[in-house]
Amino acid sequence: MDNLRKSIRLLFVNYCSDKILNLKSEEDYITKQNFIENGLYSFSSYSLDEISNVFTKLESDWFLINDKKNNKSVFNILTHFNSKILVEENLEPFVVFEHLLKWRDLSYYVGEDLLTCSHFAYLDSISQRRRDFFSWRPTTFSNNKQLRTLLKKGLAENHFHLKGSGPVFDLSWINIMNNVNKFENEFDLLEREISLLTKISNSSVTSRKSLKILVYKAAYIRLKLFNFLNNIDQYDDKRKEFKVDLSKDSNPIDSYDLILRLNDLNQEINLNRKDCGHCFKHFKNVEVIDYAIPKNIHKQNLEHSYIFYGERKFLYDCFKKIYSRENDFEKFHYLFHSYLLIKAQFRAELIQINDKVGFGNFSKYQNRKEFFLRDKSIYHTAFVNLAVHDTLTHSKIKSFEVRIAPKESYIDLTKSIKLYNTVLTKNAIQSEKEFNPDFKNLNIISTEQHFYTIHYIKDEDKFETSNISSYITCRHFDLRKKIKKQSIAISTLRESHLKYFESIRGIDAASSEFAASPEVFAHGFRYLKNHKLKGTLNHLKDKISEHKMYATYHAGEDFYDILDGLRAIDECVLFLNLSQGDRIGHALALGIDVREYYEFKKYKLMLPKQTVLDNTVWLLAKIRKYGISICRNEVNRLERLYEILFYELYQQNFDESEFKKKYFHQTVYFDAWKLRGDDPYLYFDNLQEEVYSKINLTYWERCRINDIPVILKNVRNNIDVKFLYQQYHFNPKIKEQGKMIKQLEISHDYILLVEEVQKNMMHAIASLNIGIECNPTSNYLIGTFKRYAKHPITKFFNLGLEMDHNVIKDCPQLSVSINTDDQGIFSTSLENEYALMAIALEKEKDEFGKPKYNSKMISEWLDKVRQMGIEQSFKES
Repeated sequence: MDNLRKSIRLLFVNYCSDKILNLKSEEDYITKQNFIENGLYSFSSYSLDEISNVFTKLESDWFLINDKKNNKSVFNILTHFNSKILVEENLEPFVVFEHLLKWRDLSYYVGEDLLTCSHFAYLDSISQRRRDFFSWRPTTFSNNKQLRTLLKKGLAENHFHLKGSGPVFDLSWINIMNNVNKFENEFDLLEREISLLTKISNSSVTSRKSLKILVYKAAYIRLKLFNFLNNIDQYDDKRKEFKVDLSKDSNPIDSYDLILRLNDLNQEINLNRKDCGHCFKHFKNVEVIDYAIPKNIHKQNLEHSYIFYGERKFLYDCFKKIYSRENDFEKFHYLFHSYLLIKAQFRAELIQINDKVGFGNFSKYQNRKEFFLRDKSIYHTAFVNLAVHDTLTHSKIKSFEVRIAPKESYIDLTKSIKLYNTVLTKNAIQSEKEFNPDFKNLNIISTEQHFYTIHYIKDEDKFETSNISSYITCRHFDLRKKIKKQSIAISTLRESHLKYFESIRGIDAASSEFAASPEVFAHGFRYLKNHKLKGTLNHLKDKISEHKMYATYHAGEDFYDILDGLRAIDECVLFLNLSQGDRIGHALALGIDVREYYEFKKYKLMLPKQTVLDNTVWLLAKIRKYGISICRNEVNRLERLYEILFYELYQQNFDESEFKKKYFHQTVYFDAWKLRGDDPYLYFDNLQEEVYSKINLTYWERCRINDIPVILKNVRNNIDVKFLYQQYHFNPKIKEQGKMIKQLEISHDYILLVEEVQKNMMHAIASLNIGIECNPTSNYLIGTFKRYAKHPITKFFNLGLEMDHNVIKDCPQLSVSINTDDQGIFSTSLENEYALMAIALEKEKDEFGKPKYNSKMISEWLDKVRQMGIEQSFKES
C-alpha cells in the first residue's frame, strides 16, 4: 500500500494545478512523462523504470473501479485506499485500527476531509443515500473498541496550547473562501517568509507561482462549482456575468485580470453568503461563517464540529457527482482537482507536513497560525472556541489544562482571562436555530472543565554586545524585565480576584529552547511557586482559599546536543526549584536513543562555543557525581577541551589583571554555573560583599537568590566563582565569543558517557516525583526519531509492557502522561495520540521478528499512563 499512498500524495498534493487548469483534460495532464517528472521526488528510492511501472499500475488498476475502463478517473484512486482503511459507525468515519499508521501517513499530508468525504460520496453514490450529517470530529478516531472503552474512563490533557490547538487551517481556508479580497497584506507577509512546503519540482517549464493568486483561483472555482451544485443561476437580475480565465500562469503579471476582478468575485461570494449561508449570532452581530453551510442545516450538526460542515458537504457533493458518473459535471473535473491541489498547497504552509526536524521549523508554522484569523472576528472566536469545545465534546476529559500567554499588567491579564472565559464558556457563536429560547442550548462549556497554566515566552537576546551598554546589562536583560512585570501581574491577580485566581493553576515557559534557558525564568518561577497570599482582601471574598501554584517547563525538546537538552532539564530542577507535583514538558533528551541520535547527526554537531563549554563542564560534573568510571581517555579529552575553550572565551578576555593569569579549574566554573539561577545584578559590582546583604526584605527581592541546599553558602562566598558568574553576564567580549560556532566531532566513548549520564538522570528525576508531559505526534515531528514506537515514553515507564524483570528494574518508572501540545498545527487529537501509540507498539517486533507486545499488555500500560495523566493534573481534587 506504500506506492498507493505515495501516488495519492503525488496526485493530490504535489501536482501542478496550473498545468491542469491550462490543459483542462485529465488525459492530457496525467501523462507518463508528467507523472515520472513529479515522481522523481515522491518515489525517491525508485528508478525511472520503476516509477514508470507505478504509472502503469495507475492506468490499469487504481484509476479504475471494478476493472471498468470506461470509468477511468484520477479520483478513483481514493476509493482503493479508502475501502481498506475507513468504516462508518453512527454516521461518522472511523479508521480500521490495524491500518491507523497508514492512515496517519497519508491523511496528515493530504488532509482527512479529502479521504472521508470521497469515501462517503462513493458509498452513497452506490446506495443512493442522502447524507445530512457532516459535523464529525476534526480528527478521525480508530474503530478499536477496547481502546475507546478505556479512554471513556476519563483523560487528562496536561499540555494544550490554546492558540495552537484550534483548527487553524480549516478556519483560515473558510475565511479566505468567504472573504477573498481582505488578505492582501497577510498573503504578502506569508510569501515574504520561507516556503515550508519542501517539494522539489523537476519540470523544465515550471515558473514561480504566487500562493495568493492560486488561492484566489480556488475561491473562484469553489464559487463556480458551488453554484452549479446548488443550481444557482448566475444570470439572474442581481448577479453579474462573471468569468475568469484560469489558464493563465498564477503570478501577479499573467493573472492581473483576476486581481482586478477580485472585488467582483467577493461581491458574488457575498451574494451567496446572503442567499445561501446559515446565520450565526456572534456576540451582538449576526454573521455567516461560510456560504456553504446551508440555512436548513440539521440541528444535530450543531451539537458537534459544525464549522466543518460547509466545506465537507461541498467536497462530498463534488465527489458524489464524479462517482455517480453524472455527465453534466464531467466538464468540471479538472476544476475540482485543481481546487484540491491549491487547497493542499496552502494547507502545507499552515500544517507542519514538510518532514523537517527541530523546533525552529515548527515555530515557523506556529507564527503563522493566526495570519488569516483576525482578532475579534467570528473566525478567531470559532478558532479559540472549537479548540476547547471539540476536545470536550469528543473526549471524556476529567482535567483540562489550557496554556495561555501572560500579560505585563494585572488589568491586561484580567481582561485577557475574562475574554477567554467569554469565548470558551458562553455561546460566543450561536446558530440562528438557537435564537429561539425554547431551543436547547447546544454549545455551553462549563467553566469547571478547564483551567489555565500561564506560559512565559522564550525570546531571543537581541542586545548588541558591541554596544557600550552591554557592560552593564546582563544576558536577556529585556526579557527579565518583562518576566518581572508578568510575574507581579499574576501575583496581583491572585491577591485581588478570587474568580480568576481559582482558574490559574500553573506556570510554564514555552517556545524555542535556543532563545532562552531556564536561568532567565528562575526568579519569576520561584516568586510564583512559593507565593503566599497576604489576605488583605479576604473580607471581599466569598470564601478564603489558596491553592498551590505548580510549575512546568518546556525542556529537552530541541537541542544542539543531547547534553544541552539534559542540562536544560537539570537547570529546571536546580534554578526553577521544580519539586514533587511539578512537570517537565517533552524531555526528549532524557530518553531518546543516544546512539541513533548521533548517527542521525552523522557524528558531527554545529553549536555555539559557549554551549560546548557549558556542556563539557556539566558532563564532567555529572561523571563525578554519578561515579562513572568508564572511558578515561575521553574524560581526559574533555578536560583538555575545557582548558582550550575556557582560555578562548574567558581568560584571554578578562580585563582585571589579577584574574587574567589565575588558574580556574573546571569545578570552579561549574560552581559559577550553579549561580545562574541567582539575579545577575547581585554580582554586578563589589564582589567582596556578601550577596545576602544586598537584598531587602520584600518578597520579590528575597527570590533573587536561589536559596536551596544544593548551592552551599561557601560557593557564593568564593570570589573566583562570583567573578566568573559576573563575567558570564557583563563581559561583552565573552558574550560575543560565545556565539562563535564550533564543529564538535562525536566519538564512540563520548556516546557511552552520554548514555550513562542520561540513564542516571532519568532515575534522579523519578526520585523527585517530577512528571513528564509526553506529546507523541509533536515529538515525532519535531524530534529526530521517525517511528512512534521509538518515543522515549516506553523508556520512562514500562510497567505492564515488559515481562523481563531486569528490564523493569532498570526502568526509572517516571510519571508520564500523553497530551497533544498544538493539535491544530499537528492535525491530531488526544484520542488519536493514544491510538497512535497503541498501534505503533502493537506492530513493534522483538529480535526474533515476533510481536513484542500483545494488545492486552498495551491496553493495561495505556490505562496506567491515563491514570498518571490525571494524577499529574494541577487541578486539585
